[in-house]
Amino acid sequence: MTHSFEAGLQRRQLLAALAGAGVLATGMARAQAAWKPSGPVKIIVPFPPGGSSDILARFISAGVGDRLGQPVIVENKPGATGSIGAGYVYGAPADGSTLLLGITDVNSIYPHLAKGKVDATRFVPVSPLASTGYVLLGRPDLPAANLQELLALMKKQNLSYASAGTGSGPQMMAVAFAQAAKAENLLHVPYTGMAPALQALMGSQVDIMLVAVGGATQYRSRLKFYGVSSAQRVAAIPDVPTLKEQGLNVVGEAWMGVLAPPGTPVAATTILAEAINQATSTPEYKAKVAELGMTTLPGTSAEFGKLYMDEYRKWGEVVRAANIKLE
Repeated sequence: MTHSFEAGLQRRQLLAALAGAGVLATGMARAQAAWKPSGPVKIIVPFPPGGSSDILARFISAGVGDRLGQPVIVENKPGATGSIGAGYVYGAPADGSTLLLGITDVNSIYPHLAKGKVDATRFVPVSPLASTGYVLLGRPDLPAANLQELLALMKKQNLSYASAGTGSGPQMMAVAFAQAAKAENLLHVPYTGMAPALQALMGSQVDIMLVAVGGATQYRSRLKFYGVSSAQRVAAIPDVPTLKEQGLNVVGEAWMGVLAPPGTPVAATTILAEAINQATSTPEYKAKVAELGMTTLPGTSAEFGKLYMDEYRKWGEVVRAANIKLE
């Protein structure tokens, strides 16, 4: 009799637990479906206006705003290799009203160089936007017509490479290139941005550098193009082979995506991701991405989250292996 009573009690407790779980799940689904921003949504771009990240953020803002029923405002907060803008979003209310235009330099690389108050792993990945490979460029008079000749030249003499600064994406790709090419004596010459670095390369003050595809295509007839770092050839420069297909095990791309402050609830990020994904699925967006020399980066929030953490770990290993320090 006691055994029967206990069995019945266990069944009732199980049914109650299942019913409670069902109510909870239904409540969460309703809350998620009902979430909407109570005011304007800000996308913080941690760089000055006019760059690729800024262009993409502004390009999708109207479409995302239409779907959310609130205006989406793009605000630039440049400085300190993007850490000022990232820090601003990190400390913003976790209510879906403030987002970060995340990028490899700011979120995957810089956190390993400067230990501050921002823990990049705590940002909430919302939606991927695009990715870009880098082009290995050479000065106009460099005596190497192709990658194999460049690699041979690097064994005979010490060459220099330019970058937009220590810890920037182009510098880290150059480090990865040097590691693969076993070019331990490649000299780093940092500049205050891509424009002065490219001017130095065209003036033969430095030998090589890696530049994002969108920033390199205009120099097709003025500089030497040795290869792209992406996994596949790039539509903007289809005649330039990848580094990997030329026998050098270097594959790397910079990503861009939308991140939310730590603790932002799933109810908010789900709706935000749907709005962003709809805006980035249009032919107009895909055309704009191609115009910038980039490729669209589709995926769910979970897939973006995996990419985000994989990239964070990968670049952390590169920084530690090369013992890179901020100068």
